[in-house]
Amino acid sequence: MTAHTPDEGVEFGPVTSPTLLDGGAWNPTTGPISLSPKQVISLYDDVQWEEFVLEWANTLEYAQVVRNGGANDHGVDIAGFVTEDGFDGPWDCYQCKHYVKALLPSDAYPEILKIVLGTMDRHFTWPRKYRFVAPQGCGTSLTPIIHSPSKLKAELKVAMTRTKSPLATVLGQHSQDAALAFIDVADFTVFGTLEPHEVVDQHARTRWHAARFGVALPARPATPAPSQVPTTGEQRYIEKLLAAYGERHGRLFTHDNATDSGEVGPHYMRQRVAFYSAEALGRFARDSVPSGTFSALQEQVFDGVVDAHERAHVDGLARLSEVTAAARNLQVTSNGLLPLVEVRDRTGICHQLANDDRLTWCHADTQ
Repeated sequence: MTAHTPDEGVEFGPVTSPTLLDGGAWNPTTGPISLSPKQVISLYDDVQWEEFVLEWANTLEYAQVVRNGGANDHGVDIAGFVTEDGFDGPWDCYQCKHYVKALLPSDAYPEILKIVLGTMDRHFTWPRKYRFVAPQGCGTSLTPIIHSPSKLKAELKVAMTRTKSPLATVLGQHSQDAALAFIDVADFTVFGTLEPHEVVDQHARTRWHAARFGVALPARPATPAPSQVPTTGEQRYIEKLLAAYGERHGRLFTHDNATDSGEVGPHYMRQRVAFYSAEALGRFARDSVPSGTFSALQEQVFDGVVDAHERAHVDGLARLSEVTAAARNLQVTSNGLLPLVEVRDRTGICHQLANDDRLTWCHADTQ
């Protein structure tokens, strides 16, 4: 079992098909063709399908979600732990089956038997919930069985005891009688299915959806106004900003007199508004785009302004002005947040970098 976050090794979109480009098909005559998310997931391979379901499962209320697939997974692809007790406590199982056709009883029975045997062997407790997740859903032969616990028990037992049953391979060295006895008393109401549209609709509320399917990001909330008194998280960049004012004007500036100053007041307020805007964008990114997207934007801004930052300037305010101008003019082309980045966000990111001591306006060698 491996604890796994969806950002590790995720390949967004149907990258295995040479006819697809960034989540869409390519027609040599008409150009790109938009595919719906349901069409896209039908083109995934097994690994991409598990990654997609893992992203979806991480939106549910679990203490931890793990990807458990592998040769010795005992029938568990993805597990959602309700408590920190993991498999020793209540947990839910999501079995990912990426087939070109709807699931049949012959697809489901081996997986259910694996859960029976895994529980008997004490690899885990009996799951609280078990769901098959398949892009084509369940076929008409499986649907009435999987949603009837008594019928599912009976049909599984018939399939196990049939002459030359393929389930004998799954049973291995386990006693058939012991497995049948376990099935008799096990709670089969735990078994069910998830329809593809359910998973896609719920996935739309995750931070991976826009990147995976190439759809628009959700609307960005309004940026809150700066607090009257700077917060603890603002102290460092404000300290550097006030020092730049002091170096230019030859006197000490504080938050109060800078706010009321006709010389620097408007500039000071614009910098704080920009910082708050960048902070709001960072919070939005945590819920709307894959992990690391906003930090990658910060790195791109840093790379684009560091040369201007290191040049000689007459004073710290001149350095600040040139650096923020470089940020506003920077050509950033490869970040998922770009459609929602405002001009003031770029200035605000410069102050975030100053807050993290990666940029400083007043240098000791300034002339």
